[in-house]
Amino acid sequence: MELKWLEDFLALQSTRNFHTAAQQRNVSQPAFSRRIQSLENWVQEALFDRESRPAKLTKAGEKFTPLAQELVRLSYQVRQDISQKPEGDRAKIRFATLNTLAQSFMPTWLKQLQPFIAIDRFHVNTGFGDLVGYLDALDKNDVDFFVCYEAPETFFIGKDRVISSLKLAEEALVPVVKPQADGSPTWWLPDCSNKTIPYLCTRTEISIWPVREHIKKNYANLEFKTVYESNIATALKSMVLEGFGVAWIPYTMVADELASGELVRAAAQETDIIVDIKIYRNPKHHDIRLNEFWQVVGAQKVLQFNYKPQKDIVKTNV
Repeated sequence: MELKWLEDFLALQSTRNFHTAAQQRNVSQPAFSRRIQSLENWVQEALFDRESRPAKLTKAGEKFTPLAQELVRLSYQVRQDISQKPEGDRAKIRFATLNTLAQSFMPTWLKQLQPFIAIDRFHVNTGFGDLVGYLDALDKNDVDFFVCYEAPETFFIGKDRVISSLKLAEEALVPVVKPQADGSPTWWLPDCSNKTIPYLCTRTEISIWPVREHIKKNYANLEFKTVYESNIATALKSMVLEGFGVAWIPYTMVADELASGELVRAAAQETDIIVDIKIYRNPKHHDIRLNEFWQVVGAQKVLQFNYKPQKDIVKTNV
């Protein structure tokens, strides 16, 4: 049995509506229904009469309600008791973020913050799966902050939740390829309408990753064939360097290779995808050290990427 099943049960017991309860729990209605069914399979009894409108508790559901409430209460009480750690443990800050940001952004950003903060212990977790998982971690105080990309013209993270955010930086996602012997791009997207383009795809459960939408909007006439998937940006970069295809990679990770000519753009600079890097927190979790950290972060300038000069690209019909 999982704690989220009990929380799902209590949400449905309160709202008596599967759709409303699923929205409250930030999952799709089919996924919510499957989780309720999993709980019923574990209990070995039907807990809701699905024929009634609104949903009605069965006798087993009525009997189970106070037990579920107590189990949830005890679960959070146990976690709170265990989390009363020595001062040394409480001094660290817990971040949730994506694999790519953990590699390309977090080290530099934290290094720049060090002169302004007294904290020198950080924990970075990239294992919360999808966006709902990361936001749930904020709600449940499993992490202190969530650092993520946000495409400002398309997405707004946590619009249905009470969370605060600060913009830390801007980043460009750049389409890159390995050059041919003469320095020209192996695939130049504006000239590829008659080609199948091998695509190295960022594999992520975070729905706000904007590359697929960018491709649909700007390259609907092109045929992309996914030949490699990874949620590790350095792996995608290595595959591009070996000539496997086109990938959109954060500029900060490929700036040196673009400047040296090891990699070249697959499209003009003005087509880069510009995204924000933002930090999110749940304001209901009060802690002096976290409030002080938030104030320091808010006082910093937004980091801007600066394009390095690139070797001239020889555009040929490829």
